[in-house]
Amino acid sequence: MDRDRLEPEEEASEGALAAAESFLGAITSGNGDAVWEMFSDTAQAYIINLGHERGMDFDLSSRLRTDTATEAERFEFRSDLLAGLQRDLAGVDFERLAFDSKAEPEAPMQVRVTYLVQIGPEEEQMLTAIPAGAIVLFLQDEVWKVERLIPGPGRR
Repeated sequence: MDRDRLEPEEEASEGALAAAESFLGAITSGNGDAVWEMFSDTAQAYIINLGHERGMDFDLSSRLRTDTATEAERFEFRSDLLAGLQRDLAGVDFERLAFDSKAEPEAPMQVRVTYLVQIGPEEEQMLTAIPAGAIVLFLQDEVWKVERLIPGPGRR
């Protein structure tokens, strides 16, 4: 057995882990366009529908859904989304994050990446990591996409 080769589940976890780290990086850097593009098609539709349920104009939600919104409309929508995500993640020390990924056994090519905040002294052997939330990703057209962000520990 070749020890350098990863099992399919391990390979999936590695790809999803990198995508999750990029997603959180885009949120912290304030890149709303990158954040939006990292969501799966299903997640994008859900986000637009949720916005409509919370008072977004029907015509605007339709334009966002069909990608016919103006640049200004897209910018405002993505800025609002980014601000909401940043609020959801307020209090997470991004400088002290660790990650754990696990393929979801009931869903092929779906991976849950738990992000953990390392606490304790700066000495590596003394650190403890506690869950701060999770990101569920799945493979869409050979690219890992965010299906759900689950801020806070213990939520599904």
